[in-house]
Amino acid sequence: GSSVGSATQIPFPENSFDKLTALECAFHFDTREDFFAEAFRVLQPGGRLAIADCLPRVGREINFWLRVNSKK
Repeated sequence: GSSVGSATQIPFPENSFDKLTALECAFHFDTREDFFAEAFRVLQPGGRLAIADCLPRVGREINFWLRVNSKK
């Protein structure tokens, strides 16, 4: 099954998962500290959190990224 919820209020009890993934999202939350606290709350002891995110580099890439995202 699936469930919908906030990454800062995951709708599962403590120690529910042995693995969590956060793809293309974690570094865009306004409340990163809340996200990490919540992720580790629902992870079992010794569980793993895998994070992947694309962040622009300094220079031309960030200028392009800023132009594209300012149009949203």
